[in-house]
Amino acid sequence: MVSKAIIPVAGLGTRLGPITRAVPKAMLPLLDSRDRLRPVVHFICAEAAAAGIDQVALVVSLLHQQVLRSYFDAAREAGDANLPGQIEFIVQAKPNGLGDAVACGAQFVGRREEGFCMLLGDHIYTAQPDRPTCAGQVVAAFDDRRPAAMIGMQTVGPEELARVGTAGGKPVGDNIYRCTSLVEKPSIATARAKLRTPGLGEDKFLAHCGIYIFTPEIFDCLAELSARVSPAGQELPMTEAQQILLRRHPEDYYLLRIAGAAYDTGNTAGYAAAQAAIRPNQPA
Repeated sequence: MVSKAIIPVAGLGTRLGPITRAVPKAMLPLLDSRDRLRPVVHFICAEAAAAGIDQVALVVSLLHQQVLRSYFDAAREAGDANLPGQIEFIVQAKPNGLGDAVACGAQFVGRREEGFCMLLGDHIYTAQPDRPTCAGQVVAAFDDRRPAAMIGMQTVGPEELARVGTAGGKPVGDNIYRCTSLVEKPSIATARAKLRTPGLGEDKFLAHCGIYIFTPEIFDCLAELSARVSPAGQELPMTEAQQILLRRHPEDYYLLRIAGAAYDTGNTAGYAAAQAAIRPNQPA
């Protein structure tokens, strides 16, 4: 079973400024279905726990470490039982790209051959009725095939391509695809030329939804990429590390289209949509 997850939450949250100059975006509150205020990061940790993951590492900035620690201490004291049993904090010295944040968790994950989950620190999910949680779906698919990677995806149209990492795939099972190509924020021309996936429909594409499961080999890919990043201090892009992993394992890199929806709370529209999805049909 996948037992560990890395959740990067050290980003600056510039798309939600100016409030994120004072409050970490991971701590922005949402009202849950029981009328309780819980921060975004709580929902993400609960998603991990519901998928059977009992050890989580939050990759945090030094500035925000204490407020996150204080929150989770308070949540446990209040009796919140939907969190992973172990939550650790790893300080990222400076926001140096998603790849760098994931690399910070290498020691936490270790070198065992089992996979680990990486959950984006600003995405939350709603699963379709009578289906496991979205992270649980990706974990189950990974456990079934034991590949080099199993990546959660959702279908998007041309208007969303400029905001998301996008992949092309070959269908191999029920909503499971073998990845054939991977491009970060492609143009519509590039997507049409390189990222078509049979069965999705005209101008529909598979995009990352914020749930990733890798074997620890991804850390080797990040190290390879870091060694050639120039100049020093340039951000370490996660997508390029994934492309290295895909080249190493072209027959063993999979995509799963989730039965549910992902909401990017790192922008105002996504944040509002997430709140509406958590508490649908509520009076204003």
